[in-house]
Amino acid sequence: MSAPTPTSSSAEPTRGRRFLQAVVLWVYGIAISVFLLSIWGRSVASDTALVASAASRVARSEFVATRVEAWFERALADVGLEGGSSGLGSAIAALPEVESATATLIGDIVEAMAGTEEGPVVVDVASVYRPAAPAVAASLQAMGLPVTEGDVESVVDRLEPLVLVPDRGERPLVGRGSGPARALTVGTLLGLGTMLAAGGTAVYLSDDRRRMVRTLLTRLSIAALNFAIFFRLSAWVVDPRGGRAGIGGAAAEVLGAKLCIPLAVMVVSGAGAWTIRRRRSGAADSMQDGT
Repeated sequence: MSAPTPTSSSAEPTRGRRFLQAVVLWVYGIAISVFLLSIWGRSVASDTALVASAASRVARSEFVATRVEAWFERALADVGLEGGSSGLGSAIAALPEVESATATLIGDIVEAMAGTEEGPVVVDVASVYRPAAPAVAASLQAMGLPVTEGDVESVVDRLEPLVLVPDRGERPLVGRGSGPARALTVGTLLGLGTMLAAGGTAVYLSDDRRRMVRTLLTRLSIAALNFAIFFRLSAWVVDPRGGRAGIGGAAAEVLGAKLCIPLAVMVVSGAGAWTIRRRRSGAADSMQDGT
C-alpha cells in the first residue's frame, strides 16, 4: 500500500501558521520604525541646548527678520524717525550685531520655555539688543542721520518685552518633561513593547527558534543603520556645505543630531545576532567532530 498523502485539512495549520508569522513580522517591522523614531525624537526634544542652538539659526530667516524690522520701525516712529519710509528697520535688522542679538534672543526664549515655573514666559527684548546700540548708531550716522548712541539706546528701550503664554499653563514647553518629550517617551515604550510582543510571537511560531531570534536582531540592526544613514543624508541635502543659517540650517542641525542612538541600537542588536550565529556554528562543528 502506498503512503497516505497529506490532506488539505492537515496542511491547513501549517499554512495558517506561516500566514500568522508573516503578519507578526510585518508588525515587528512597523514597531522598529516607531521605536527608533520615538527614541531619537525624545532625545532631541529633551536636549534644550540643541533646540536653542537650532532655533538660533532661524534668526537669519526672512520670517524672523521681518518681525525684527517691525519692532525697530515702531520704536523709530515713536521717537520721530519714520523707519518704514526710508527702510531703516530693514537696514538695522541686517546688521551682524543685530543678527547676533536676534540669535541670542531666540536662544533665551527656548531656555525660558524650558523652565518649570508657572505663568507666562517673559523675555526682555530691550536688554538683548542694547549691546548692539553702538553698531546701530554708527550705521545710522553713516546714512547721514544725526543720531547718537544714546538716541539708539532710547529706541531700543522702547522695544516691548516678549510674552509667551503656555497653553493651559503647561510647563516646561521644551526639554525634559515637556509635552513632546512625554509623548515620544510613550511612543518609545509602545514601539519597544510591540517589538517584544511581535518578536516573541514570531519566535514561538518558528520551527527554528534560534534562527528566528537571529533574524529579528539582524532586522533591527539593519533598520537602525538605515535610519542613521537616512537622517545623515537628509541633513546633508538640507545643508550641503554645513553652517547654513535660517530654517534650513536649523533643520539640518536637528536631523544630524543624536545619531549615536540608532547606531548604538545597530551595534547591540548586530552583536547579538553575530553571537547567536557563532554559537550555532560552534555547536554544529562540535557535532561533526563527535561523529
